[in-house]
Amino acid sequence: MADKPSPPPPIVTELLPSVEGRMSGLASAHAPFVFFDAAPTMGHFNGIIHIALSALRFMPTEGRAVGDAVMVAHLRTNLEGLKSLKAAIVKVELMLEPVPESQKN
Repeated sequence: MADKPSPPPPIVTELLPSVEGRMSGLASAHAPFVFFDAAPTMGHFNGIIHIALSALRFMPTEGRAVGDAVMVAHLRTNLEGLKSLKAAIVKVELMLEPVPESQKN
């Protein structure tokens, strides 16, 4: 009788705890996605930045759609988090700029 082949080793995507100083994919798996249309209010209190995010919604009523806005998230961060968010926004804005014809392949 031939020897039974051993089962393949499990595929390890991430060890617990994660690698120190890196983003944990496993712990981030259930982070929410937040869509928003506007940031209607902002402020700060005791060094913490507050930004409210809202989204539009349209509800059918008696043959027509009625729109309103709802708050979808309340962001809270310190100054370093705000700088990081601002830098990410600037980078995305640069990505969205059209490439001049002379630089296209």
